[in-house]
Amino acid sequence: MAVTLYKRQRQIVEFISQFIQKNGYSPTLSEIAHAIGVSSLATIHEHLQALEKKGIIRKFDGVIRGIEVVDRPSVELASLELPILGYIAAGRPIEPLTDPNATMRVSSSMVSGKKRAFVLQVKGDS
Repeated sequence: MAVTLYKRQRQIVEFISQFIQKNGYSPTLSEIAHAIGVSSLATIHEHLQALEKKGIIRKFDGVIRGIEVVDRPSVELASLELPILGYIAAGRPIEPLTDPNATMRVSSSMVSGKKRAFVLQVKGDS
């Protein structure tokens, strides 16, 4: 199953991976914030917590540069990042919910033509 990452989360994972590859150690929260253009370290901390919960990164408590990328989201070479426009019900009706920052990477073979495409996530049991 594909891991859903917000655009900022994807930027953070890419930056951490590139930083570690270049320097041999992980970046600090300040370095991550500066690199992706965010002024709040709390925002970076929240994104890192979400990425750790999704199993993408691992943080080591008490270590200043203690972040590692555990599992890069599986991305095919020919893939597209599509916006998630909301949810559809599998069973009971649900309220529509749209998060303009949510995206999901899918294989380009799933999208035909050059029309605008988007993702709807299924919630519930059918």
